[in-house]
Amino acid sequence: MQLSIFGQISRFRSTTIARTRSLAVTGALVCVCLPAFAATPNDDQADFARKLQDAVPAGVRLVVAEQNDQFSVPWKISGLGEHAPYNINFANFNGGPAVLEALVAGAVDVGFIGEAPLPIALAAGVKDLKVIAAIANPGSPGNIFLVAQPGSNIKNATDLAGKSIAYPPGTGRHMILSGILHSAGLDIRKDIRSVALAGSEVAPTFASRSVDAAIVLGQQLFRLGSPPIIEDGTGHNWGLNVLVTRQSVLDDPAKVQALADLTRRAVQVLNWQQRNAEQWINASYVKQQGLTYEQGKYLYDKSGLGTYYPIENRLSQVYQQIADGLYETGALQKKVTIAPFLDARFNDIVASQNRLDGIVPKQLENNQHAVISAQSAPTPASASAAAAAITGVKSDTTPVALAQPTRVAP
Repeated sequence: MQLSIFGQISRFRSTTIARTRSLAVTGALVCVCLPAFAATPNDDQADFARKLQDAVPAGVRLVVAEQNDQFSVPWKISGLGEHAPYNINFANFNGGPAVLEALVAGAVDVGFIGEAPLPIALAAGVKDLKVIAAIANPGSPGNIFLVAQPGSNIKNATDLAGKSIAYPPGTGRHMILSGILHSAGLDIRKDIRSVALAGSEVAPTFASRSVDAAIVLGQQLFRLGSPPIIEDGTGHNWGLNVLVTRQSVLDDPAKVQALADLTRRAVQVLNWQQRNAEQWINASYVKQQGLTYEQGKYLYDKSGLGTYYPIENRLSQVYQQIADGLYETGALQKKVTIAPFLDARFNDIVASQNRLDGIVPKQLENNQHAVISAQSAPTPASASAAAAAITGVKSDTTPVALAQPTRVAP
């Protein structure tokens, strides 16, 4: 049964915050609770980990939503999830909209999603959401590929005019597809035959030759027999993935302490993946996804992993740019302001763990990414189709375009 976010909006509980730090983001001033989470200059890895671990009360339970086991696998094989001071359970979902459905329904405490689902949920009326950590990988194709049927004579994106293309609406794949099409002078709303499907249905539909093209993930590319690649996601996204929770979870002091420890471990796990590429490729791409080592290495080398960034002005600007692009191209019925839904209380944890691991995030820039201006965008159509991926409310409206980056050949 699909959940409707409209019927699951949680009421906020007001809290008195004794200690706050102000974060100026895109014109808004957000005050967030900030316990002493930073490592001191004299702390080593063990000291910092012990401080956060010892602060978690006994008996806390966290349910973490993920996609395709991309967090639980490195959490386990790295050994960095051992002796967590809380009972942790992982729930696997197919796509960010499904993660948000579970989060809003209270089935999970925190979850990982990409860059598109949150603005769509906010526009649909959901308010009880907070981003507490963020990974960015600007310039990466994100292991997302636009492929065509073998022998179809589709050589580039321009050839897709009038063709049927399968994609999951309301997701990063939707955003990347619309960007690729727009850069080729095509509008996803009127110049192609949109086939909006659940994420798990895209590859099988393409394999059955029911569509001319599809936007697929890296592992699906190889399982489909390596069909011709028209373009990949390079320059069409920020590689933004966020850790999101409910405000009601943040109103629970015990769970806040558990989330602090979880955030530190999440940063450390991602940094471990960077340093242990071969082990990660074997564990994820080979063992988990059933690819060969060579295929996994190709995907790893092509996209990389990204880095955790503090939730500061620049990251807020990037996320707002993404949201504005969604609105200006008709995916959202109203503008949304991202800043109130960014919670910076764990910034010191992110910065401290990166420092202890010797990780320096690269400059958060993506010169090939741009947003359609209001002047160049087509008149927005109904946003119901994109929102339906999260709300469960069906619509007869053709899915709409999302964002326009500069065209980049794969």
